[in-house]
Amino acid sequence: MAFCTAPIDRQSGLRFAYTTFLLSWLTAFGPLCTDMYLPTLPDIARELHISTALAQSSITACLLGLALGQLVIGPISDSRGRHGILVFSLALYTAASFLCAVATSGPVFLLLRFVQGVGGAGGAVLARAVCCDVFQGSRLTQYISLLMAIHSVAPILGPVAGGFLGGTAGWRSVFVVLGVIGILLLCGALFSLPESLPENKRLTGGIWASLKNTGRLFRERTFLCYTAVQGFTMAGFFAYVSASPFIFQNIYGLSMETFSIIFGCNAIGMLCFSLLAARLSRRFGDRSLLMWGDIVRTIACFGVLGVSLVQPASPVPMIGALFCMLVLQSITLSTSFSLAVCSQRVGAGAASGILGVAVFLFGACSSPLVGLAGPMSALPLGIIAAATGVASLCSTLMGNRLYRDFLGTSRSGQGGA
Repeated sequence: MAFCTAPIDRQSGLRFAYTTFLLSWLTAFGPLCTDMYLPTLPDIARELHISTALAQSSITACLLGLALGQLVIGPISDSRGRHGILVFSLALYTAASFLCAVATSGPVFLLLRFVQGVGGAGGAVLARAVCCDVFQGSRLTQYISLLMAIHSVAPILGPVAGGFLGGTAGWRSVFVVLGVIGILLLCGALFSLPESLPENKRLTGGIWASLKNTGRLFRERTFLCYTAVQGFTMAGFFAYVSASPFIFQNIYGLSMETFSIIFGCNAIGMLCFSLLAARLSRRFGDRSLLMWGDIVRTIACFGVLGVSLVQPASPVPMIGALFCMLVLQSITLSTSFSLAVCSQRVGAGAASGILGVAVFLFGACSSPLVGLAGPMSALPLGIIAAATGVASLCSTLMGNRLYRDFLGTSRSGQGGA
């Protein structure tokens, strides 16, 4: 039981800031688990006597754990509450992290990476579910935007910190640090994060009923449209992550350091636009902000396609087009998440799990496609950016239309009651 029992939205300023910081780092488990140890992969392969491909597959093992964990843990929390399951997930993540640091064989390391992903999934999916329990509508968008702004630091600092640790203390030190982070978050959740889902709002019928109930989400058309917005947007983002090192270093001849600066500037821009989304949502409303944000973002996606077709000698047009596409996705992601959660009647945990899985699945599909034309062509990225931009915009327009009908049905039901 947490020592702090005050609901998040009723906490004092300092306590609210601490809780927000805690939740933001819980949602950052994906980047923490994958990005931080990337610079040490060659050392891992060498010391564990495994191939480079097998070492790289440890990323897949972790992502698989993150995806499957969210799919299961989210629905279970709708019937059992958030706090206890979150504490268990963090303990599992912490134990797996320390065990990774002492692994002596490739297969054991891969298994532990999967377990680490499952534990991390609990932190990610339940942190979002807690937000959904406490906030609704534009307030949820504002809070999610704030979390996105804070945890967007993780992808920037993760590889840098991992490279420094790996170079000075060896690759095992990275997992020791991940374990220490797990302990800190576990203590924070155990003693400072209150239960957000009261017993009278939990689903009945036990764990199996909760898992079966998740299937109802696939009949919620409005929810599926906004989930598609999340998926298509992140498909474009993962395509950028996979293709940008080759585009800027191979095609334009930029150094690794210059590319890192560009990557960091894009991340800072995304952080700023996450904070901007919170302010704009309060003024214009989620549906309007999502529609206009996605329209402008789609135009930027076609800008990426146009630059990739022309492939000018200067990298500046590509840098500008990608920057516009990426920063606008901060608006698209926060608003579509809020609308997706508000447009379903199943449970915030299950909805958060499906949304998290969609991001990984769409990203996994787009990432391999950017290299189809070889390392000296940016055209696959341009095509994927434009295609996912159009698909996201169509999903937004359809979702907004269905959401009006959803609101009408909800009001009719309340009136009839």
